[in-house]
Amino acid sequence: MKSPECDLKGHGPCRGPICQRGISLNHLCDLHIRLQSYWTGHNPGKKLNDWLDGLGNAQIEDALSKAPARGKYWQEVAWQPDEE
Repeated sequence: MKSPECDLKGHGPCRGPICQRGISLNHLCDLHIRLQSYWTGHNPGKKLNDWLDGLGNAQIEDALSKAPARGKYWQEVAWQPDEE
């Protein structure tokens, strides 16, 4: 089994553990979970990917400093590497 990757890979460097919410098949890194949470509250009507594409490193750090912690429904994904 391959290590799960963040579904928002390519929208800035991923940071933190890869997590999954409930039984969803979506996987996000801690950074993108927190940015998504911040975005949802502050940018109604805009697409998350468009917003992330337009962010610079300083803007990401600023948004991250204001973003809430990862919610309790997001659980770190445990995975086992393939035995070869």
